[in-house]
Amino acid sequence: MNAIFFSILAIFSLFVFMNLGKIKASKKQMDRDDRIKWGNRRKKSFFKNRSTIIEGKAEEVKDDTEK
Repeated sequence: MNAIFFSILAIFSLFVFMNLGKIKASKKQMDRDDRIKWGNRRKKSFFKNRSTIIEGKAEEVKDDTEK
């Protein structure tokens, strides 16, 4: 009985989610001057400098607590 109830609930939830996903923001919300440009920000930071290798001379790090 629980499986049937939760199956119906899942199908209903998916149906509601798919129908609400079609709702878009209004023109007033989309065409603001102070709107954050998320798309450009992600692309720049993702492709910027992905390398974590630092060129230079390697030095041994010694612990100060050793006597």
